[in-house]
Amino acid sequence: MTLAIPRTDWANGELVTADDMNEIGEHLKKLMAPLPIATYTTPSDIVATPRTWSDIDSENLNFTLNTTGGDVLAHFQGVIHDQTNRGHTVGFNLEVDGVRQRGSNGIVNAGLDNGRQNVPICFTNLIRNLSAGPHTFKFQWESYQERGVRLKKEAQFWVREI
Repeated sequence: MTLAIPRTDWANGELVTADDMNEIGEHLKKLMAPLPIATYTTPSDIVATPRTWSDIDSENLNFTLNTTGGDVLAHFQGVIHDQTNRGHTVGFNLEVDGVRQRGSNGIVNAGLDNGRQNVPICFTNLIRNLSAGPHTFKFQWESYQERGVRLKKEAQFWVREI
């Protein structure tokens, strides 16, 4: 439903009609409606050798969100582990409508130490001034030394209009 621009020229002593109250009620319902959100928690480990920026999970972590227009937050948190026992660096990024948010460097990266540790990774990225309509968000990663990496199960991803 498209709402009219709310009236702002009220005068003292003016009577409010039933139509005025209905319009106010419709505006309040729209303001109280939940904003679009897409979420996913990985049910199992994801293992890959992402040699270039590639989707972490193109089936479950490519969200399409139909926004009302404005700002969107995208969030990722998880634990990664070295699959090679040789150590390397893994970068994380977000692609929105085909545009990588932080270019070749990624939003965040972490060095893995010869397979002996789990490394927590977390980022929240603000995407400003998206137009109203559908937008595609893809969580991506890259192994800078072209080595295997494991994203442990129960990593969380979400995208939300704010």
